[in-house]
Amino acid sequence: MNTVAKLLAVGALAIVSAACGAGQAGVEGQEPGLAREVTIEVENQNFNDARIYLVEFGRRTRLGTVPGNSTRVLRFHSVPQQVRFRIDFIGGSEFTTTGIEVSPGDELVLTVTAAAHRLRLRG
Repeated sequence: MNTVAKLLAVGALAIVSAACGAGQAGVEGQEPGLAREVTIEVENQNFNDARIYLVEFGRRTRLGTVPGNSTRVLRFHSVPQQVRFRIDFIGGSEFTTTGIEVSPGDELVLTVTAAAHRLRLRG
């Protein structure tokens, strides 16, 4: 059974997570290394290129760069845990999403809106 969770972060991002039963370990004919893989499709509606980082356990790992007005699929390996994503606009601002629970085999969708680079957090 698929589960869907939706999370809005900073008013500019939507992350949708669908757990895939086929991505679980122990599926016949599947390579063990693929069972831990999580994919994230990043749709960058912004004109600025964006570097995407995975933030887990307090450390940041670069997943890749998504040029402005384009979509890319990035992959990373994970155990069941809560992660965040940091979006770093080249030559501009940056921000980090709120946490989302991920499990091996999840497929995530991250949409970066056109106005995301203008957000400023005040505290």
